[in-house]
Amino acid sequence: MVKLFGKEFEMDELRQYVGSMNQLAGARVFEYKNGRADGIKGIDVKTGSGFRFTVLPDRGMDIADAEYCGKSLAWMCKNNLAAPQYFENGGLGFLRSFNGGLITTCGLTQAGDPGVEGDEVLGIHGRISHLPAEIINVEENWCGDDYVIKLSGKIRESRLYAENLVLKREIICKMGESKVLINDLIENEGYNESPFMILYHINFGFPIVSKETRLYSSAIKVEPFNRDAREGDGEYSLFDRPTKGYQWQGFMHIMPQDREKVYAGLVNESIDFGGYVAYSPEQMPCFNEWKMMGQQDYVVGLEPGINIPEGRIEARRNGRLTTLKPGERYEINFEIGVLEDRNAIERFKAMI
Repeated sequence: MVKLFGKEFEMDELRQYVGSMNQLAGARVFEYKNGRADGIKGIDVKTGSGFRFTVLPDRGMDIADAEYCGKSLAWMCKNNLAAPQYFENGGLGFLRSFNGGLITTCGLTQAGDPGVEGDEVLGIHGRISHLPAEIINVEENWCGDDYVIKLSGKIRESRLYAENLVLKREIICKMGESKVLINDLIENEGYNESPFMILYHINFGFPIVSKETRLYSSAIKVEPFNRDAREGDGEYSLFDRPTKGYQWQGFMHIMPQDREKVYAGLVNESIDFGGYVAYSPEQMPCFNEWKMMGQQDYVVGLEPGINIPEGRIEARRNGRLTTLKPGERYEINFEIGVLEDRNAIERFKAMI
């Protein structure tokens, strides 16, 4: 059943009201024509509930801007959107074309601190978010009484004499709902064992993030990740106004590994509005919180992944580096959604 405007509709009933389902929900393919974004393909998706987001096939099938009933969900960086050719590999070059957005995927062989390993330069957070999809499909179909919008793409990260990893991504949502499901399948299509790191930078901004916001998670323990977090007040769940000179703080949320699903979300208690992520701790045993209260750089990142953001070099040194053998696959499924009112917020808190 499709729930719209406070009512439930079966397929045949709803079809009688519109000539095209795109009047209510669907996906629209377009191309950017300005600045460093010139030439990038975008796919604008709306579900009919007021939830809308933009997928970037040329930037790893990540999600850029997102909103609910005109209220922004995602933090957008001052860099604005940049085409893949503006990517600067090595060191902190990634930060010159990082656009924030609802999802930026970090990986697939490097995520976290930069460095040099042998003859390979490892920039912060890897390359996958700056690689275009090879194959893109957009489907809109009735599945029983549900109207389903599904985008899919295939992104390859490879190098001569080195890795050949493929990320196959599905982005799925339903008419009338205010959430999106991400299904990722990462496969080693090469003949050599490959380093494998992946972390999802889920970036919430104002008005979800404010001084009135609180973070809720399923964590059984929270530990500081970086020096500024260790030397600060240790406050991971409360936030400040934009602060001059603020240095980012990272916190590791230790999630219970015996649960089928765990949650983390941000709620602006003053306007009853928020967003969340839900995922399997078996698939992604790590979760980092990026707390950044700077002026313009005002964002909270909820970052589930298979690794902490320490980078490949440190992960290998500590025996924490994951690898994929030839032909091996790794599946990840997670959900990002809107907490649109007090009732949704209370239901979310009950699930934590």
